[in-house]
Amino acid sequence: MGAPAAAGTSPAEPACCAYARDFVCGAVELEELPCGWVRPWRFVAGQRRALASCLAWYPGIFRQMAACTAGVRLEFETDASELFVEVRTDREPRATRNVLAGMKSQVGDANAAHDGFSYDVDGRHRDGVVMLGPVAGSYAAAVGSAGHDGRWAAGITLDLGELKSRGNLMELPGFGQSHRVRVWLPALRGCELGRVAGNGTFVRPIADAGAGALLVLGDSVAQGFTTGDPALAWPSVVARELGLSLVNQSVGAQVFQESAVAALPDDVAPELVIVALGANYRYGRCNERVVAREIAAHLERIDELWPSVPLVVLKPHVGSREPVAGSCFERVPALIDEAIARVRRRRMAAGAPAVLALATPWLDDRLISDADGHPTAAGDAVIARFVLGELPKLECRCLAETGRYGRCGACGHDAAHATSAKRAKKARSKDATRAASPMAPEAPTRSPSVEDTPLGQTISMFSLLDE
Repeated sequence: MGAPAAAGTSPAEPACCAYARDFVCGAVELEELPCGWVRPWRFVAGQRRALASCLAWYPGIFRQMAACTAGVRLEFETDASELFVEVRTDREPRATRNVLAGMKSQVGDANAAHDGFSYDVDGRHRDGVVMLGPVAGSYAAAVGSAGHDGRWAAGITLDLGELKSRGNLMELPGFGQSHRVRVWLPALRGCELGRVAGNGTFVRPIADAGAGALLVLGDSVAQGFTTGDPALAWPSVVARELGLSLVNQSVGAQVFQESAVAALPDDVAPELVIVALGANYRYGRCNERVVAREIAAHLERIDELWPSVPLVVLKPHVGSREPVAGSCFERVPALIDEAIARVRRRRMAAGAPAVLALATPWLDDRLISDADGHPTAAGDAVIARFVLGELPKLECRCLAETGRYGRCGACGHDAAHATSAKRAKKARSKDATRAASPMAPEAPTRSPSVEDTPLGQTISMFSLLDE
């Protein structure tokens, strides 16, 4: 195929072109659309039905959030210096727009699109997000306006680097080195994908891209709310550092919902599961016994599906915002501990991988985007470093055999490990934003009774948004 024609001549096809469907990672299903287009889904059909059912806390909101492409990526290699990706994006869910409206003015403009595409080239992240529309005068603009008799849809332009000159010769497109490219799709909206075209000679899947998966089951924080860049949400950072393929099944406003946990396709093999739920019990009236059953059923379902996969559970931080009257939120960390203890006992008896319970680190107000506690990109970086610093504990034999980390002293976590742990802790404490503050102690409190709560006290950051 030839390059786009010069002005005044008939248009030609792009120099290299392939369907984006061949490059999708982080999705568990691809919905077939006309003309080779696809819609990537993070959830299988059964999960989407459960999220929109009466078993969900906010069915209408969850149905919208399930369509978002948080953690979904295109991964390929090419010798092009510029690419054009055909995409059609959904509107942000109404619930998302209302949450963004509460952002601090110094964090971002709530009236502007807060989420877009971003990309990595050869393992290095390019700063900033890419919005829809090719850059004027670019190769992508020529393709979009002239190619295929106008059948090219809107898309995004990716500049992989300036062409280098060698002596008196300018390096031509397609004659340079090949690049590995990862395009992060929006975290707060869904999208449909068409073709990927470039000014090189090839664009193809990465041959060794079959890494194990990191499965994250979380809420709006893990989905990437107010981060501003889908690549900077903490699950994305953790997966990238571990060299795992991310499957992010986080949903804004979600709580522990056992029916929303389901087996993944055979080609998606989790090597680590992280659960980061519980914070949204703060916003609604809830009975402690009911919540205890929800948490236990959720974690037991995970253990049933992936009994040989290490499990990490991030417990919510209690001391940030007061829960509404009638909420048992202050008891949620303890209820999570009780449920983890049951899973841990079963795994210990079976000789299965360990379960690690962690308290989500407290973030300084400068790392928070809004009153609901959504972190900024810097706040997500703090959470990611915290998780990465704690993950080596999963290798502790006494954690798996006794349920306590470092208890026996015979697991190889000697002075060298202690030194590396201190270094990791010191590195986290030197965060540019000085976010590492001690966590406020959790005061034992009596859970208020639902019956004692006046009507109309169910308040959520997603209130009145269920369409």
